[in-house]
Amino acid sequence: MSKDNKRFKLKFIINCIYIFYKKYSVYILLYLAFLNVLVSCNSFDTEFIEIEPIATHFNGMEFISMQECMACHQDIVESHMQTSHYNTSFKTEATTFEEILKTHPNEIRLDDGTTIVIRNEGDFIYQDFYSRGNQSPVIQSPMEITIGSGFRGQSFLYWKDDGLFQNQGSIIGAMEGWINSPGFASQINNTRAVVPRCMECHSSYAPSIKANLNRFTNQYIKEDVLLGIDCQRCHGEVKEHVLFHKKNPEVKVAQHILKYSELTQKQRIDACALCHSGFRQPAWDTEERKFVPSFSYQVGNDLDDFLVKSNGNSSKKQDPEIHANQIKLLMDSKCFKMSDNMDCATCHDPHAQERGDYQNFSLKCISCHQTQNHTQKTLSLADADFEDCTSCHMPFVDSQAMKVDLDLKDLTPISIRNHFIGIYPEK
Repeated sequence: MSKDNKRFKLKFIINCIYIFYKKYSVYILLYLAFLNVLVSCNSFDTEFIEIEPIATHFNGMEFISMQECMACHQDIVESHMQTSHYNTSFKTEATTFEEILKTHPNEIRLDDGTTIVIRNEGDFIYQDFYSRGNQSPVIQSPMEITIGSGFRGQSFLYWKDDGLFQNQGSIIGAMEGWINSPGFASQINNTRAVVPRCMECHSSYAPSIKANLNRFTNQYIKEDVLLGIDCQRCHGEVKEHVLFHKKNPEVKVAQHILKYSELTQKQRIDACALCHSGFRQPAWDTEERKFVPSFSYQVGNDLDDFLVKSNGNSSKKQDPEIHANQIKLLMDSKCFKMSDNMDCATCHDPHAQERGDYQNFSLKCISCHQTQNHTQKTLSLADADFEDCTSCHMPFVDSQAMKVDLDLKDLTPISIRNHFIGIYPEK
């Protein structure tokens, strides 16, 4: 075949393709668009629909990673991850303590002659116990879990097989030094069991390893312990919610999730009271003939069915449980009694770290108290700060329940913000 014939045939084929495309281009584009949607749907199913739970509650609820929440609520989740709630427990990292190990005396002396030395070794940090006159440690205890966000201090837990225990050495303040953990006698005793009622306020979930879920056990299914307070502690099970909105991204109204706006005032307060109403014993289940196990309460339940009611006279402004009884203090306040719908979220944003933002809290006060009824004596105070209502009306009070061993001879109470909103002439 000659070169001219070849060129003619090639030109003819190209013209045919061009005429075909020009005539049927709309159909071709529609087909390609349909094919793209089809491929996307198949990818959607395999990539998004299957969500692997990271733990399963004994009531059947499946916990999923907070990363699933972040896909749609990135700002809220990232903000929540800065809060004291989220940071109430986390895996200890030795790098966190590099500065204090370099700049502080990293030892604690106890009254019985024991010395606790804190040291790091590679990626781990330990508490070594030396009895009087002994050159070798009698106990070497790892610091595996940190309890507390680090404002007033931090304590540490360690695993012994499946048992969870508290280390005897703690940090006071924001890395200000090491102390004998609150409640420990000033003698060697590194075997305080961490029971489920403790973990109920310091983790999202910690399943007991025993079938009867006895509240006194400190043995847990380690791989199912979820540290920090995550979204699901307050919003309930979210797996179905996530699946629905991944399948239906055009639906903007939240489906299949607990909404606080639909809860009663008591239900909203109970959600916080689980951990902020003082030390309350588990209620007794008369049918099962055992105490109601920790982690049974879910937001929306009546908390009194799960924990025994606390006592105390907050109106005297001297409640012995001021360390953790903010709920009763608030509810005994005139502000609360005069309000139709006040709850903790009236002043606190649970998704934000607000500590120290006094002006923000004052704005919450002013939203109800738009006129100030201060006496001439109050107005004349040199240190009066009218952008900080809480310092006068919610002053710090020494806790009777929480005291720390700053020296060998005396216990020092921790000062806690008083949630009994009132007038304190002595302050």
